[in-house]
Amino acid sequence: MALSRHGPKGGHLVDRALSVLVGPVERRIGAGKVSRLAAVADQGANGLGNMLALALLGRALPQADFGAVGTMIGFYYILAGFHRSAFVLIFTTTYRKGDAPLRDHRENSTWWWSALIAAIALAAILGIAALLIEGLGAGTRLAWTAWPLNLAMIVSPPMLAWEFCRRWLYKIDRADVVALCALVYLVVQVVSAWLIARHAPGALAASLSWVAASVLASAVAMVWLSPARPSRRLAAALVKRHRSAAGWFAATNVPYSVYSSASIVVWIGVFMNVLATAVFTAARTLINPAISLVSAIDSIDKPHAARALATEGPAGLLRVVRRTRRTIALTTGLYLGVVSLFADDLTALVFAGSYDGLGTEIRILAAGFFFFGLNLPSETMMIVLRAGRTMLVTRCIAAAITLAALAAGAAYGIRGMTLAFAVSQALVLVLFQIAERAVLRRELP
Repeated sequence: MALSRHGPKGGHLVDRALSVLVGPVERRIGAGKVSRLAAVADQGANGLGNMLALALLGRALPQADFGAVGTMIGFYYILAGFHRSAFVLIFTTTYRKGDAPLRDHRENSTWWWSALIAAIALAAILGIAALLIEGLGAGTRLAWTAWPLNLAMIVSPPMLAWEFCRRWLYKIDRADVVALCALVYLVVQVVSAWLIARHAPGALAASLSWVAASVLASAVAMVWLSPARPSRRLAAALVKRHRSAAGWFAATNVPYSVYSSASIVVWIGVFMNVLATAVFTAARTLINPAISLVSAIDSIDKPHAARALATEGPAGLLRVVRRTRRTIALTTGLYLGVVSLFADDLTALVFAGSYDGLGTEIRILAAGFFFFGLNLPSETMMIVLRAGRTMLVTRCIAAAITLAALAAGAAYGIRGMTLAFAVSQALVLVLFQIAERAVLRRELP
């Protein structure tokens, strides 16, 4: 797992400590399995940190403020979807045999600077949207969304920067460093959330918990990444090479933002109110670690899928995609099963009685999140094969199914909307299976 193969060396003392810890395990089970374990540790820390932070804040914040924080997270993930589609996915799934380490580092650094500029620009769009709602939507049922939009504008640049650092480290086979950074993220997020809950319980202060964790985790990552100075020539070359795929994948995020597991909180706020988003955020908090597990597996397997396609062809890609789906089904199925079994007791424990009575909603959400996770390997296949048009059509149909279901479920409150989400995700799973087979028929001889 030596970084010297991929770019500049950094963190020599910590590298030696990591080698002492990781080396014996790597020799025993293999570097690939160690990387996957490190990725699970990364997202496990992320999921645990988010769950503990939201639990602390959910106990202390007024419901309206807690709902604003939950909606802020929803808006962030919608924005992150565009950033991920146009930059991160192309970056992580671009693999060419035989590239020199120095060239790799210069190209990766150019991706970094481009992604950072894009993150700031996308956050500015959220701020503009908030201003428009404050000016034109005052007195309407959507007026309350201006506040979480402003919060999302604040947290998005550092959070997107940290997400790109994670993906860069995975790409250069430093999942061990990602796990270290994730530990920093966990500690900073939980400690800051605890301090905020005790001394400054409010939505704005709460949002700074995510900012502080992202900034410090990124700072640790930079010891190893050390981005080179940006190159206009290389940036222009990357734009020319990838603009078509990036454009298609960014377009696919428009429908994805309708049906993704993260944005449902926004739709609950639109169809209902901010207090409903607080209740949903509480229910979703217990489910979040499952999505973190999916993200951990996805972080490792997307680059592996790209390499498999480059070295083994479509058959190798299919092998990786099938392995990913089995891993997601096993890991998330076990976790969500336990949560469903003890949903009422866990809610009482985590929120100290503030959001009791959500056991049924949590069980329904668990089913929906399970189906949602199984969709991602199909998307990986379409991304690696640059099947942007197929992905766009598939996501548009999925968005229509989900939006219709959520609109129908809104009349029955939070339970109706969680049931609508679960049913729509089951239908979307079938849809993506059909799309995956269509793409495979074109690629396999």
